[in-house]
Amino acid sequence: MKSKHLIAASGLAALAISGMTSCSMFDAKPAANTGFNPTTAPMTTRAAFLQQTWVDAKYRGKPINERFSSVYIAPVNTSYMGKQTWWQQQGERQVQLAKDTAEFAQKMRSQFNQAIANYPGGKMKLANGPGPGVLVIELALVELVPSKAYWNAGATAAGFVIPGAGFLSIAGAGSIAMEGRARDGKTKKVIATFKDRRNDKAAPINIGSYTWYHGAETNVADWAAEFAELLNTPPDHVVKRASAVTLKPW
Repeated sequence: MKSKHLIAASGLAALAISGMTSCSMFDAKPAANTGFNPTTAPMTTRAAFLQQTWVDAKYRGKPINERFSSVYIAPVNTSYMGKQTWWQQQGERQVQLAKDTAEFAQKMRSQFNQAIANYPGGKMKLANGPGPGVLVIELALVELVPSKAYWNAGATAAGFVIPGAGFLSIAGAGSIAMEGRARDGKTKKVIATFKDRRNDKAAPINIGSYTWYHGAETNVADWAAEFAELLNTPPDHVVKRASAVTLKPW
C-alpha cells in the first residue's frame, strides 16, 4: 500500500512540475557585481538566456560572423570565488573547495568548446587564441555552491528519497554564477559584457541533488548550448533561457 502511495505522489509531483517547466519562480536572483566587468548599463539583447547583458553600439543588431570567423574561449577565471559569502564561511574546507573550483573551471571551458564545435551547421569555428577575426570570450566563475552543502530534508534516514523532494529542497539547492565579456581578438576592446546566476534545477525526485556539483554541471551544459546557439544564429534570433525545472530525476 505504501508503495502505491509513493508512486502516486511521485506521479502527482511530476505532473505539477510538468505544468511549471517554463515558470520563472525557480530562477535565481542575479549575483552581486564582482568588478570583473567594467560598469555598463544592462540592456535587452537577443541573449535572453542571460540575466544581464550589454553590447557595444557598433555591434548591436549585426551578425556575429560578419566580423568574426572564429571564437576563442579563454581559461575560466576563478579568482573572484573567494569573495562570495558562502565560501568565506567554510573555514579549512576552502582549500578543498579551491581545488574543486579549479577542476570545475577546466570542465566548464571544455563544455563550452565542445558545444561550439558540435553545433549543427556551425558557422563559428574554434580558435587557438586571440587574433584578427577572433571573438574572445572571457568567463569568470564567481559563485559555486554545491548541492550537498545543504543536504536535502527530503531524504529519509534509510537514504531513500521522498517523492517531491525536488520541491522540498529548492530553498537549499546549490547555485552557480558567472560573469563574462567578449573582446575583439585584434583590438582587445571589450565589445560585450554579461552575467548570469542559476540555482540547481527543481525535479519531482531530485536524485542529482545528492551529489556535490551535479546541479552546477547541468547549468553549465545549458550555458554552453545557449552560447553555441547565440554564436551561430542570425541577429533576429532570440536565444531563450533553459527551464529551471526538469522532469529528469538526475
